[in-house]
Amino acid sequence: MTITPFPAIEYIYSVENCIPKEVIPSKNVSLNILSKGVYSAQMMKVLQEEPILITSLGGFAGKSIKYYLDKSKVKSDIVWTNYETPHQVKILLEKSADYYNLRSQEVFTMDKELDKLNYKLKNHIKKVSTLVISGKLPLGQNEEIYGKWIREAKLNNIKTVISTGQKEVWEQIVQERPYAILLTEDQLHTLDFPTDTYESITKSLIPFLGQGIHFICVYLKNRGALVLSRHKYCLVESSFQLINKNNTATSGAFLGALAISINRKYEQEKMGKLCLAASLSANDNVMHKICTRKDVDTHYKKNKIKQILL
Repeated sequence: MTITPFPAIEYIYSVENCIPKEVIPSKNVSLNILSKGVYSAQMMKVLQEEPILITSLGGFAGKSIKYYLDKSKVKSDIVWTNYETPHQVKILLEKSADYYNLRSQEVFTMDKELDKLNYKLKNHIKKVSTLVISGKLPLGQNEEIYGKWIREAKLNNIKTVISTGQKEVWEQIVQERPYAILLTEDQLHTLDFPTDTYESITKSLIPFLGQGIHFICVYLKNRGALVLSRHKYCLVESSFQLINKNNTATSGAFLGALAISINRKYEQEKMGKLCLAASLSANDNVMHKICTRKDVDTHYKKNKIKQILL
């Protein structure tokens, strides 16, 4: 089961120039979901599980996400809200590498929606063995909510996998000791962890392992991935290179594959190879399928893994 309380969506417009007071045509418009949780559930489906996604959606963007889930045949239990699903607009200038980002930044008070999400979580928790939690909490929300969900899972002997780059949320979850944590390179920056070498990243995260946290994974895009446990530090690499490195689907696919690996009790090396294969296979455009099982299997065979010795 995946719970992602406030997924966001992105509208991308490719234009030649931005001219004030003019109607600017765009030859290419795409719509992307900015939520690891949505893509993690979709990757679970690709890997032949039957996940359920619990989320809160609203407005046109929310309906777009629901349509995407239905098209992907991912089961969902949705809290519909009067608030518009968080969104942003990216304007790409074709003649240069410049772009503009416009992001909604409203402060929501969504106590009723959170109460409904809690109810849905408790209603489904006894039917699953692994809980995935991800998503950026909007301004105004209680950062302790993720800790509350981890505790609820532990009461039911459910393993929790979580991904966050928000400092206040990070402080909460490391105290609650989830079973596994996923961090991206951007999240490492936000949380003030080093990102220069595999060794420095590993050394900075070792103190968090143990006492309930079995795995910490770091997705480093074209640099590969780290899969760390208390007794073994693995580096997974591939000769394949991402075309779109700023792709939320890739880290979301990694998160879903991590949950699958834990659920199926894969050994650490197999876990690392599957997670990186899933991320390399993912596609971020909502007009297309994220990938197929054959894509994942192809990348899995090409991945190489080695241990980091400190």
